[in-house]
Amino acid sequence: MTDLITIDFETFYDTGYGLNRLTTEEYINDPRFQVIGMGIKINDGETKFYVGEEQASKVLASINWKESLLLCHNTMFDGAILKWHFGFTPSAYLDTLCLARALHGVDAGGSLKALAERYRLGEKGTEVLDAKGKRLEDFQEYQLKQYGAYCKNDVKLTYDLFNILEKKFKASREWMLIDATLRMFIEPKLKLNRELLQQRLIEIKEEKSNMLSSLQTQLNVDSEEEVRRVLASNQQFAKLLEEHGVAVPMKESPRTGKDTFALSKNDEGFLALCEHEDPFIQELCAVRLGTKSTIEESRIERLYK
Repeated sequence: MTDLITIDFETFYDTGYGLNRLTTEEYINDPRFQVIGMGIKINDGETKFYVGEEQASKVLASINWKESLLLCHNTMFDGAILKWHFGFTPSAYLDTLCLARALHGVDAGGSLKALAERYRLGEKGTEVLDAKGKRLEDFQEYQLKQYGAYCKNDVKLTYDLFNILEKKFKASREWMLIDATLRMFIEPKLKLNRELLQQRLIEIKEEKSNMLSSLQTQLNVDSEEEVRRVLASNQQFAKLLEEHGVAVPMKESPRTGKDTFALSKNDEGFLALCEHEDPFIQELCAVRLGTKSTIEESRIERLYK
């Protein structure tokens, strides 16, 4: 018989160290990573909370993962912790976040809080906000008890949400797609040619140096800093784009209602330029933003680590 294991990990986070600043991979593999506790529900049994990595590890080791499904809300996070930190792999990955996105779209509000409200399952607590900057050893006993109650509630909400959503996906390929997508992240099979990557990285840096020299000449300035200052001007930046045959992205100004340049760092048009097929346009965007790397350069450096 296959078991359904619903899990939620509570982990240490702080200013500058959280999923709002780091990728999931960077966060979990960081030396600061610490499991504060784990909420778990096996099938429809009682939801329990275990404090710290040692308790969590013992419980997880007692489960036959070859015959168990893992259910979480945002399984990319909790499933990665289960695999990378504790070394356990379920027979399949399930995710209420993925199911909700497939059903409602990615812009409809996929947080557990939003979905619990949508389906009137109850309220998600706020105790996690009080845990900022606290490592396990910093918690008082009563605080851990409160945090445990919060975590168990999240597990219950996830389980109840799954029981609603899974009825809408009976005999659907969505299950297989979710598992395959999560497995590609949690259990990656990518094999890198490090020599080729290093060679390409050297080429990119040379191209970047040549581009900056060309920009300095083209703009009649003496340094990269002056290039950046000039490119901070919407007019100058737009002119360069046009000179290189690239359409300047536009948007409606919320203040005047007229068309204006869409060249702010969060504008969709500008974000598209940052990934333009022409490396020169990528470099223009990188210099304008004050970043040190183009998209290709930063991706190669991350892969090469």
